[in-house]
Amino acid sequence: MPEALSGISFVLALLFYGAASALFFLDVARSRTRLPSATDFVGLGVGPHHHDPAARPSAAAAPASRHAPLLLGLGALGHATYVTLASFVARVCPVHSVHFMLSVASLFAIGVYLVARRRFRIDALGLLIGPLGLAFLLGTFFLGKPHAEQKLSPLFIAAHVMANLLGIALFLLAGASAALYLVQEKRLKQKRHVERLGSLPPLDTLDRAVHRFLSAGFPLLTLGIVTGTYWAHRLEMGNTEEVMRAIFGYATWLLIALVLLLRAAAGWRGRRAAYGTIAGLACAAAVLVIYLVRPAAGLGG
Repeated sequence: MPEALSGISFVLALLFYGAASALFFLDVARSRTRLPSATDFVGLGVGPHHHDPAARPSAAAAPASRHAPLLLGLGALGHATYVTLASFVARVCPVHSVHFMLSVASLFAIGVYLVARRRFRIDALGLLIGPLGLAFLLGTFFLGKPHAEQKLSPLFIAAHVMANLLGIALFLLAGASAALYLVQEKRLKQKRHVERLGSLPPLDTLDRAVHRFLSAGFPLLTLGIVTGTYWAHRLEMGNTEEVMRAIFGYATWLLIALVLLLRAAAGWRGRRAAYGTIAGLACAAAVLVIYLVRPAAGLGG
């Protein structure tokens, strides 16, 4: 009976977390910002860092869906129920595991967020909180199944690998757009080769390209992170390669999420978004290097 209840609470938490994360992402992805183009600066005597204050979005430019916080709270309730039943009754999850501690930390973070989101206008933080709760829930679930890897479905492996590869491909495009943005901005600022700028897209076009590529790649990377928790028990073994891959993988996800979050909540775009995108791409490249230099013995997270 306790195992059945823990299974039900896990499935409910999974569904609520997933739905809340999707709603938060859609709110952030729908945010609209405009960056002045190259033609706005030529001949005006102003640098590309100068923006019309009216074009800067407010913190409430992308309000969270009214249902997303409710779904997040229900997911946290199911998460807490599952951790309690699995740890103290069914004995599925080891109490002293780092993943158990992360689950508890994520529950506290969700609680603080739900209480403070309206007062401090931090609804957009749901973009980070929802997927993290989902990832820690799955990490705790898979820890109790050390032999499950032998029954791994080829479809599951394909979904994990393809999500990561497609996500990285889109981040490469975003990184290329960000690099072009920085080149274009530097030329405008120094007022050199202005007559040759027609070969490069305007700044606002490049900025939108960065945002769109990141918005398309972020759900795929999130799927890769979530499915990668299947191999969470490897982190408990202290393998350096696994730990470094996990660190750089989560760092990539966190940086890209922050770029999207700050664009929606604080109007971050242009140069700052470009630097953040390139930093996230560097972390993704580090994960690929680890795979190539010291390939895993089998398909892993």
